[in-house]
Amino acid sequence: MAIPKRPQDTLPPLDAEGLRQVSMAFQGSTAGAYELWLRFAHEVSHFAADRICETVKTQQQMMHCHSLSELAHLRAQWLQRAMDQYAEEAGRMAGIWREALERTVRIRTD
Repeated sequence: MAIPKRPQDTLPPLDAEGLRQVSMAFQGSTAGAYELWLRFAHEVSHFAADRICETVKTQQQMMHCHSLSELAHLRAQWLQRAMDQYAEEAGRMAGIWREALERTVRIRTD
């Protein structure tokens, strides 16, 4: 059985103007990328810390439950709170990505 060859790129090579545009798009991107990375790291670390605190607090409350129904109710509350917080965090992360994309497009069109 013959392995099919990889199709050749159909895009033409960049001319001088194309290279200039690519170069303009990446100017200053190191600082922007670093800032974006810091924002992501900040969001993720704070979110993880908050979730760990919530889990520990819930576990402490679970140790004081007197019935299975009380335990089940507490667990359901914890799970609902976790899903809500994950949804909010996904929204914040999407906002950071959107801002980064808008900046990238703005740089390329300027």
